[in-house]
Parts: sequence; structure tokens; C-alpha cells
Amino acid sequence: MWVLIRYTVSEFIKRFFLFLCILISLFIGIDLLSRIWSINAPLSTTALYYFFRVPQVGIQMIPVSILLATLLFFSYMSKHNEIVALYTSGRSLFRISSPILLLVIVISVMSFLFSDYLLPIANFKAQKIWMVDIVGKEGEFYDSLHQKRAWFRDKDIIYNVSSYDSKSKAVSGLSLYSFDGDFKMKEHVYAKRALYEGKKQWLLKDVRKTSFIDGKATTELVPEININLREVPDDFKRMEARSEHLTASRLKKYISDLKDAGISPAKYEVEYHKRYSLAFAGLVMCFIAIPFAVRQQRRGGVAINIGAGFVLVFAYWVLFSMLLSLGMSGKIWAPMSAWGANIIFIGLSVFLVRKMKK
Repeated sequence: MWVLIRYTVSEFIKRFFLFLCILISLFIGIDLLSRIWSINAPLSTTALYYFFRVPQVGIQMIPVSILLATLLFFSYMSKHNEIVALYTSGRSLFRISSPILLLVIVISVMSFLFSDYLLPIANFKAQKIWMVDIVGKEGEFYDSLHQKRAWFRDKDIIYNVSSYDSKSKAVSGLSLYSFDGDFKMKEHVYAKRALYEGKKQWLLKDVRKTSFIDGKATTELVPEININLREVPDDFKRMEARSEHLTASRLKKYISDLKDAGISPAKYEVEYHKRYSLAFAGLVMCFIAIPFAVRQQRRGGVAINIGAGFVLVFAYWVLFSMLLSLGMSGKIWAPMSAWGANIIFIGLSVFLVRKMKK
């Protein structure tokens, strides 16, 4: 029993890491060739940029590597009648594949932890090296960073905003402070959110207005008011959070802040659930590859199975991307948009297994 487990695990791991290294090298090589004319930096800087790009590429290639490793391993066992021999000894397909499934679960969990804690740091460093050291757009890079409570000034008004949503062109948590000629505060206006209406006109909603007269403060609640501000939506773009720089917990907090402000967090909710679904996409690939590889044992060799693997990956990513787009536009529930492709492919694997038994 333990000999079989060691054999299956070791053979799978060898194929998995082989495909992972090949796919990462191919992706980095193609990316380098496509950008080589825009790179005007020392070789060491370019190498450092791609060093920090490897984690992102590796996370994306893990599901593909798992699928190809599973297809080739089980195709190899089928070709040499090892599957048949194990069947005759009383072992089911589930028992044969259970060590690999457990190993893939471990890889998936490690992939999520790595992508949540280390990947945001690597993405940030890679972007900084590209924008600052290679492309030379230092100002644009720092302007693109998410700023919490950024401050602006327009004549005798100083104001700040908590966050900005480019889709709705709305800011949340807008606080405006008006001063007189002696720089004494005349008025404080807080709006839960503000919508841009064009021509530098902003509509403030859920407003709390406090006036300071002769040392006394008077507060009133106003449903909405219109004001003129020098800044337009493009000036607030740097306020929008970059989800690839946030951990899952920080992304969840940002979603909560947007909801409190009455701004739709659809694309961030999809991104949040995508973190989990993508981490376990490798397990889905393993589930679909096992019955597919066993069914194809008499229909072709290695080339056929690799080709079939890329067809499966392409079909999965098309469906995955389509559902994500629908979720980000708010047309379907965010968890369903992120997990829909996984559910469909798991259902397909169950169908194939049941068909095999018949």
C-alpha cells in the first residue's frame, strides 16, 4: 500500500514540477520578447523585474501543470496496464487516485496562502521596478498607488475622500472644510458618497452639514446637495484600490467600506471570491483529468493527451473569464461568478466517472 502511495506521489510530483518550470519559462520568455524593445535598463534590473514576476506566473500555471501532470501520469499507467492490474486487485479509481487528490489539496492550500501573503508584495515590487526603473514613469507609478484619506484644496475649501470607484464615478466618505479669511472654520460638510454629474458638478448624498457661528455649532441633515469642485473623476483615480496589492482580509475590509458608502463593490467581491476559487482550480483540473485520461487510454499517445489537456484548459478559462465578467458587471452573484466554472467542471468529472462505470 505505502509503496503504491510513494510511487504515485513521486511520479506525479516529478511531472508537476517539470510542467510548471516549462510553462513559467515559456511565459516569461514570450513576455520578455514582446517587451524587449521597450526595455531600456541594465540586465540586472530586468532580471530582478522578472524574478518578482515569477510568483504571479507560477500561481497562474499551477492548475495547468496539475492537469497536464495528471493526464500524463494516468495515461502512462493505463498504457502499461497498471490501472487494470490495480482494478483486478480490488482497488477502485478513487483509491488509486486518492494520494494524488490529497497532494493536490495541499498544493492548493499552499497556493492560496502564498498568493494571499507573498504575491501582493511581489506584484508591488515588480510594478515598481517596471514603472520606476525600466519605463521611467516614477510620478505615474506613485500616483497610481491607493491612498487612504487623500487631501485636496479648492480655494477656501479643504477636503478629503476615503475611496473612489471608477465604474460609478463616485467617491465615498467626502469631508469638506470651509474657512474664512482668518482661517477659522465656517462649515464642515460630510457626505456618505458623492456622484459626478459632469462639468465639475458633484451630487452629495446623505449629507451632514455643520455650521460654526459665534463659537456655536449647528448641525443639520440634508438628503442631497450640489456643489462645484475643481477635481474631476480622473483626479481621484489614484484613490481606487489595486486589488492585486491587497491581501484577502484587506480586500474584504475595502469591500465593507464601499458597501457602507453605498457604492457597488461587485468587481472587488468577484476578485475576493476569485482568490479562493483560483487556488482550488488545480483540484478541479485534477478531478476532470483523471477520468478523461483513463477513458482515453486506447485513443492516442502522449501528444494526444497533452493536446486534450490544453483544450480542457482553454475551455475552463473561457468559461471562467466569461463568468467573472458577468459578476464584475453585477449581472450574477459574485460567488457564483467566481466558483461557477469549478462547479461545472466538477459536475463534468462526476458525469465521466459514472459513464465509465456503465
